[in-house]
Amino acid sequence: MRFGTVEALAGATIDIRAGEFLAIVGDSGGGKTTLLRAIGGLLPLAGGSIAFHDARGRSVRPGPRDLGFCFQEGRLLPWRTVLANVALPLELEGMAREERLQAAAGMLARMHLQGVEQRMPRELSGGMRMRVAMARALVTRPRVLLLDEPFGALDEVTRQALDEELLVLVRETGATAVLVTHSIQEAVALADRVLVLRGRPGVSLAPIAIDLPARDELTRLSVGFASLCAQVQAGLRGGRVA
Repeated sequence: MRFGTVEALAGATIDIRAGEFLAIVGDSGGGKTTLLRAIGGLLPLAGGSIAFHDARGRSVRPGPRDLGFCFQEGRLLPWRTVLANVALPLELEGMAREERLQAAAGMLARMHLQGVEQRMPRELSGGMRMRVAMARALVTRPRVLLLDEPFGALDEVTRQALDEELLVLVRETGATAVLVTHSIQEAVALADRVLVLRGRPGVSLAPIAIDLPARDELTRLSVGFASLCAQVQAGLRGGRVA
């Protein structure tokens, strides 16, 4: 990826498996967000390619429902109610009004947001706004969920609570999730593998497998969790990753 004379990525090579939760960490300016947006088709490539494959290994073009996005700012439309914000992707598809509102209400319920459907975004807390943004990203039941530091602006307690909710939702829907984060702990707590982009422009290292026996409220207190965080940190610093 290039922006004028600035190179954002240098030969990043990634194979993302169906149903996997992949986290991407790296130096600021190394190209994490750029890579995520390229995967989603929001930015053109200067070189190389990005391919999607079906269960039989055939190359396919993702449809409008196949990709879901959730960004750090949430980007809710301030003039629409919570329910109308979540229903927006279905409205753009042309789904009938009652059907899309019912689907949006169901997803809000799954995000524990019953009772706020008719509120405006400005009436919600930061954590609730991010839950609404997540509901909007998931309402089309995407096959690939692209997450650009969705909880980065929240306090640590709220962030960890939303991390746990996100992991449950991804597992329930079977989506392939790709998360960009500056938090090593968040990456290790959520991901099946962690990809390190080191340097500017970012060069991809071999992904680190996250082998944890369980993912619950005690995960971050375990010795294994600390060891995996240290591996990711070593990769960022240019040390040995093994």
